[in-house]
Amino acid sequence: MTISVSRREFIGGSAATGIGFAFAGSGSLDAFARPVAPSPRTASGYGPLVNDPAGLLALPAGFSYTVLAKTGVTRTRDGLYPSDPDGMGVFLRSRGGSILVTNHENTRNEPHHVPAVSGLTYDPGAIGGTSTLVVDEDGSVLRAYTSLAGTSTNCAGGITPWGTWLTCEENEGRAKELTYTLDHGFVFEVDPRSQQANVGASPVPSSSWADLPTRP
Repeated sequence: MTISVSRREFIGGSAATGIGFAFAGSGSLDAFARPVAPSPRTASGYGPLVNDPAGLLALPAGFSYTVLAKTGVTRTRDGLYPSDPDGMGVFLRSRGGSILVTNHENTRNEPHHVPAVSGLTYDPGAIGGTSTLVVDEDGSVLRAYTSLAGTSTNCAGGITPWGTWLTCEENEGRAKELTYTLDHGFVFEVDPRSQQANVGASPVPSSSWADLPTRP
C-alpha cells in the first residue's frame, strides 16, 4: 500500500476536512448533510430544526441532505449495500468531492452481509467489513464498492496520518466459534482510494505500531 507519510515519521497532528455528514434511519448510513448557503452562527446555534417532509432527517433552515446509500437497496459494484453501517472515515478526493469508508458492524443475524469479494475477504465465515463510496462535489455517488470483507463486528475506526482507514473488530471470536474459520479481534488497514490495494486482507500486526509515539 503506497503511503505519503510512514508510521516511523509520524509525529502527531491532525487534518480537518471541510465536509459535513450525518447518519439517518435505523441501521443505515443514509444521509450526507451540508449547508446550502453560508449563514453566520450565533450563540443560539443554527436555529430550530425544520420538519422533513420525507420523515428522514430534520435539519435547521438553510441545510439539506442527500441520500447516498440504503441498506439492502443501493446496488454497489459487488452487491447490495450491507447492514449496520457504523464508524466512518471521510477523505478528500483529488478531483473534488470526498471518499467515504464505512464500517459494517455485522456479526451473525444481519440480513445484508458485506459481499465476500475474492482477495478482499479475510475470513469467509464472517460477514462484516467496510464499504467505500466515492462522491463528487454535488453529492452524487460515482462509485460504490466493498473495500474489506470477512471481518466481524466492525465498529470503531480512525484515519491515519498517511491517509488510510483503520477499521476495528469489536469481537474476539475464535476460529471454529459460530461460523468463523479464523480468529478475530483485530485492526485492519483499508486504502480508501483503491479497491485493488486492499487485496490480501489481513490484520495489522501489532509490531507495526511499536515505533509510534505514546502520550506522556
